[in-house]
Formats: sequence, C-alpha cells, structure tokens
Amino acid sequence: MPRPNDIVNELLDDDALDPKKLFDENEYSTLIIDRGGFNKKENVTADLLEDLLNPEITRNESEAIFSKLKEANAQKLLVTAIEKAERVEEKILLTAACWECGLDFSNDFLFFVGLACNENFKLAMEALTVVENSDHVTDKILVKKALEIALASKNHNQMLVSELITNVKSRL
Repeated sequence: MPRPNDIVNELLDDDALDPKKLFDENEYSTLIIDRGGFNKKENVTADLLEDLLNPEITRNESEAIFSKLKEANAQKLLVTAIEKAERVEEKILLTAACWECGLDFSNDFLFFVGLACNENFKLAMEALTVVENSDHVTDKILVKKALEIALASKNHNQMLVSELITNVKSRL
C-alpha cells in the first residue's frame, strides 16, 4: 500500500500527469453518460459502454461486452450514448455494437435510418446494418416516414443510400 507521502509526491510530479493528454481524443474517451437516477444494473451497463470505447480492447473482450449488453436489453442506453457521443469514432463503435450485440432496434428505426444518411461512410454503413436487422418494423406510417428521410438524404454515398431505400421500400 502506498504511503501518503508517495501519493502527494506523485501528484506534485510534473511528469506524472500531462494535462495535454486529457484533451487528446486518441488518449481518452469523451463519452460522458449521465448516470443520474441509474440503478446498479444501469451503472454496470454504462460501464460496459465506456469499456467498449477503450482503444486497446480485444475482440474477445468486445464480444463479452456485446453478450452482456444483450442480456441487459441495453437498447435505450446504447441509443442515448450514440446521441450524446461527440466524436464520430465513438458513434461508429456504439452503432456497430447495436447490431453486434444482437438486440432488436425496431423501436429506434427512424433514428438509425437518419444515421444511415450520415455523410460519414463508416457510421452510415453501421447504421444501415442496424436498419437491415430491425425485423419487427411493420407500421406503414413509420416506414413511409423512413422512406421520406432516405429519399431526402444528401449523402454522397449513393450506393449506400440506394441500399437503404431498397430496404425501407421492402417493408411497405
């Protein structure tokens, strides 16, 4: 166990903490999950999302997290985290987690249709995969609204938008 003087010395050591690293997007995740009112299970799930953004995570660790997210039915928390993520790289990872964990995001269909129209190809592709795996979307009004969003897309990735439009039309 460190002695109190060791801790104080470490805090005073100029080389121990580089403040510039705190603002380096490659060093630290910027995703902040508002945990106000969370119960223990929700806090554990939020920890999983933060762990998923660790750049040094292994594939096996990711798969274990996907399994735990599925067990926790973490759709709502995943969508909220994607909405709040400021960096596109975080949005991409979290969106990929949505389909990789095998959860159904049919209730968030319009949200992912909108993301599939994003200019960032990776984010749009991950969101399209979530759309394609949303098997329980049958409400015709919702599908027509999704089609309007897709048709209005200004995305330059025409092949991706075309695939989105085809998928949405197949639900009519």
